[in-house]
Amino acid sequence: MSKLMLATPEAGSCTQAEAFSQLLIPTATTTYQPFTNEEMVLMINKVAKMYGMKLSNEELGMDLKGMRFFGVYTVEGFDFFGGRIKLTVGFCNSYNRSMSGRVCIGGDVVVCSNRCFYAYTDAETGINGMAMAEHRPGIHDGLFKKIDAAFAGIEEFRKRQELFYGHLEERPMTQEDAYHMIVKAAQAGVVNKTRILRVAEEWDWQDRGPENDVEEKSRIWHPEFKPRTAYSLFNAFTEVQKDRMSANPVSTNIQTMGLTEFFYTEYNKD
Repeated sequence: MSKLMLATPEAGSCTQAEAFSQLLIPTATTTYQPFTNEEMVLMINKVAKMYGMKLSNEELGMDLKGMRFFGVYTVEGFDFFGGRIKLTVGFCNSYNRSMSGRVCIGGDVVVCSNRCFYAYTDAETGINGMAMAEHRPGIHDGLFKKIDAAFAGIEEFRKRQELFYGHLEERPMTQEDAYHMIVKAAQAGVVNKTRILRVAEEWDWQDRGPENDVEEKSRIWHPEFKPRTAYSLFNAFTEVQKDRMSANPVSTNIQTMGLTEFFYTEYNKD
């Protein structure tokens, strides 16, 4: 599913030509320096190229008659954990001073026209996939340096993510352990309490799989999640979240990020 969510009434997808229109750009003042949408896109691509990255699958959107601009890219060839996680770049900008210029990078990125904006961050190492700068004189150099710093942390971030998910795959889980963690996750607020039973059922389902033709047709079984590990438990949570994605994409993505942080805290202590 796209990481770009145009959820406000006036928001919609747009072309580069529409986003780069000179007619939208406000006049600079002594305290305000517009940073154009074109400059944003060119800067991101320039920094990505510096790190040997190719950006593709461009998605762009605008809101408030072009006063706010949003976009995402996929980073080619930088998948990790066996291709199960794809690196994404998100960005937004504004011409009405409602948002700073922002760029985010990560396996989990949310860019929404309601101004929700999330990316990876690792408090333990100081790795931060976020770059922000206000529209003031000096924004060009300042934002460039911050984007550069965010890209510079990608390789270390990827290594830590590989290690994290590897830990989950290696961590055995008993039935009692799994049920305990499901309740603990609900207490932590990373899964709705009304979904506790559904997560438990999904965990059990991954182990046994379909027992008849009706079950086989009614739901998808993932045999790769059959091993009783912390990674399979993590995927029991994410499978249950999928049916909320179309109705509540922003809150579901944010809750999934919270779930990842929860598992990181619980199982990445070694």
